[in-house]
Amino acid sequence: MTLAQREHPEARAELRVGANWYDDPATGQELLDATLQARTSIVEMPGAWPPVRGWDREPIVRRKGVIGFPYGVIYYATDSEIVIVAYAHEKRLPGYWKHRVEN
Repeated sequence: MTLAQREHPEARAELRVGANWYDDPATGQELLDATLQARTSIVEMPGAWPPVRGWDREPIVRRKGVIGFPYGVIYYATDSEIVIVAYAHEKRLPGYWKHRVEN
């Protein structure tokens, strides 16, 4: 069974900001394409990436790196869906997205 995906609205907005940050629109598109590849991998194997360090409650939040970019897709899986919590830049304040996780 393939799980549906849902993005937190703030995650979608931060991905757009990240893509627009690049001076070259082609590089911004490459970021979008790379995050789509990461999301595809997450759907295929939702438990394959390690839990976020220091996260000690349910749901288990994981991070999948975005190949070629300093970003990670922060997500958790339920019985019916993958919830994308953030597209987090590696240099941004760790854990800024924690309030987005639903119990």
